[in-house]
Amino acid sequence: MFANDKMRENSGRLIKIYRERRHQRSKDKQFSCNEFILATKEHPFYEIIEGAPVCSRATLNRLERGQSIKDDDLYIFFIQKLGFRVDDFPGIMSNVERISEELYTAVEMYDVDRIKRIDQEVENLFYKAKDYFYYCEIYESIKIIVKYYLTAEYPSNELANRLLITFFVLPKNMQELLLNVLFDYYYFKCINVSVSETIYNTLSQFGQSKISCLYIAFWLMYKEKWITALTVIENGIDYFQKLNSNYQLGTLYFSKALALHTGNKENAKYFFDKSISCLEKSSGTLAEKKLIKNYFNIGFHYYFDKDYKQAMIYFRKYINRARNFSVHDLYILRCVIKLKDNRALDQLKLINFQANENEEINKVFYNYFKMKLENNSEKVLENYITHDIHKVMTTKYRSDNLIKYFEEELNDLSKVTKCYKAAIKFNNFTSHKIDWNVEI
Repeated sequence: MFANDKMRENSGRLIKIYRERRHQRSKDKQFSCNEFILATKEHPFYEIIEGAPVCSRATLNRLERGQSIKDDDLYIFFIQKLGFRVDDFPGIMSNVERISEELYTAVEMYDVDRIKRIDQEVENLFYKAKDYFYYCEIYESIKIIVKYYLTAEYPSNELANRLLITFFVLPKNMQELLLNVLFDYYYFKCINVSVSETIYNTLSQFGQSKISCLYIAFWLMYKEKWITALTVIENGIDYFQKLNSNYQLGTLYFSKALALHTGNKENAKYFFDKSISCLEKSSGTLAEKKLIKNYFNIGFHYYFDKDYKQAMIYFRKYINRARNFSVHDLYILRCVIKLKDNRALDQLKLINFQANENEEINKVFYNYFKMKLENNSEKVLENYITHDIHKVMTTKYRSDNLIKYFEEELNDLSKVTKCYKAAIKFNNFTSHKIDWNVEI
């Protein structure tokens, strides 16, 4: 079962995690320490009679703390009691160490073809082992990393939560790769600041590694530690320039521009454009999605500064690639109307609505988008904001940027409708419960 003492120690820690989770969720006494050490009819242990302990609680505690216990059969007894299949697969762990190094290098270079080859090798290696205790954690972790870099997929919330507390079974390089993906998931998709901070603290312990500098820098910027963030980013840029890794440079140049945007906006434009240039040279689904997102994000920074002409340069690139509606299109529509850009207006009319996991929320914003394109009257638009959009944003989704957006819309509409109280009434969110963990 165990390739080395490290695997034995990690198995003990996993046993503790799964036993406590089963005990907490079901309140089933069989997973309490006192019951867990007892032999049963379903789970006998040598000649020990049913209902008698197979070891002391002290031994179980040592095992669950990660201290090696000499009797491997004791581990197997506890693993099977948890409902896992257990078996020995010689050679897998030594190959995992090698794959960890290769995958780390492939991610540094964003070598999509190499990541695909590694993915196939992992499938072959874990063909029989992927559903067994310990091996399933490693297999699922590698697949999460591979899927992210090949198809830009996030893990499910349940899987992300589980791997976040079991990642210690991985080689160190793979731990860092997995934590990068999980930071991206919790920080950008879930907007879970608490978990993001925990991951940041762990990533900060990886020393001289540069592959995590993007996520470390984003956390530092969230904390408004701009100078420290810039130092981290510049060290990462120096490292990936030597590797000539366009994808990594593209993400870091964008981060640098983001940090500079609070002050030296002229330099910010230079690095925004460097980011675009590097990502445009990168192939792969993840690079494509980052590129499209950056087209909008950069445009939005200029839109926020009311530099609509500059914003539209990037917004045009965005709408040339993005065919399905997102709330981003509301800002682009406003920019297009202000610039009287009829060509861009025609492009926006071609954008379709695609159902997704947040279809009900998105559909409300899409309807307003279509109403604007179809030149509905100011009174109709005003009523839709104060009723339909207000209802969604007070019960299901909140965004400070969108609140400001619709306040500005109401201010413009009120110049015609003369209903000046609508904008003031709209921003009445403080007493409402909002789901912050929704991405649209």
